[in-house]
Amino acid sequence: MKALTFNWGHGIFLFYVIFASVLFYAVFRSTQYDHSLVVDNYYEYDLAYQEQFERLENTAQLSDPLLMNWIKDTKQFGLIFPAEITSTISGVIHFYRPDKKSLDWSIPLVVNEGNEMPIDLSKVPTGRWKVKILWEAGGIPYFNERTLDLR
Repeated sequence: MKALTFNWGHGIFLFYVIFASVLFYAVFRSTQYDHSLVVDNYYEYDLAYQEQFERLENTAQLSDPLLMNWIKDTKQFGLIFPAEITSTISGVIHFYRPDKKSLDWSIPLVVNEGNEMPIDLSKVPTGRWKVKILWEAGGIPYFNERTLDLR
């Protein structure tokens, strides 16, 4: 009986089998990923970047920043607006989930007389969230952002 020997032909065949397997696996995994855009109207969003830049400049000029407190035990998120802001504060808070667009949600700003806004996040699904706050006071627009890891 003749013993099998490993030669160049076997090596090349084995290489192509492994290569094709890895390639098919990569194609299969790429079909499992959600390729949707971050925002539906990304072109208009990109054109409005100058407005976003002005919001960021206005935010940087505040003597006291907007404070964002996250209390992990009670899942409470609180906003404390600068004391220098004496006019009415309006705006919206976007909760953006980078890995699952269907979980994104927004709420309007409702600030109490102490320039604070508590938000209960106990019913929000766990994961990484980007909190984007677009707010305006005295006709001046502002923007703040923070990443939260809800566990």
